[in-house]
Amino acid sequence: MKARIDKYFTDNYDELLELAETSIKVNNRNYEPADLVAYAYERSLRVQSCQDIKAVVYSLILKDCYWTNSSINREMMLKQTPFQGTSDIEPQPSETDEDDLDSKIALEKWYTNKKSLIELYRRKLEQQTNTKAKIQVLDKMIEFNTRNSRYLGKYFGVHYLSAYKYIKEIQDELRAFEAELNNYDNKNDINR
Repeated sequence: MKARIDKYFTDNYDELLELAETSIKVNNRNYEPADLVAYAYERSLRVQSCQDIKAVVYSLILKDCYWTNSSINREMMLKQTPFQGTSDIEPQPSETDEDDLDSKIALEKWYTNKKSLIELYRRKLEQQTNTKAKIQVLDKMIEFNTRNSRYLGKYFGVHYLSAYKYIKEIQDELRAFEAELNNYDNKNDINR
């Protein structure tokens, strides 16, 4: 078995280095392709029986480079110092704090708008007649944080297509209601 593995690695070493280099770039790792190939060689020797050596080696290289908790990644992290590779890099001014704050504010504003929209829609439903079932479905959609018709159908004890019908109606009415509110805001120059 070792002889077959040795022959495969000597015959295909350049191809394996290319694969390792690509995998390292894709997964944003900071070790050498030769180290990854050597590690794959050591691991392939531990495999007791394999029909296709190429598949095993490719799998080892791709998986070990991809998974953060793989043995090679843990080993490389232990070898590095916390400041390795940063001594020659000049510190750059950080402008992300303001940008980050703006994005958090925008996200909070978007979330508040969506929450308010749902509450206004629910109040609109309460004022209409024969909407008790729709209100219950809406409440459970919010409570369970789902739009899955099978789950809600099972919860209410109805066929999933009936639940789907209510979910679809609620979604369509919410979109129309949101468009109506946005149209009203645009006419009256209101910024939400």
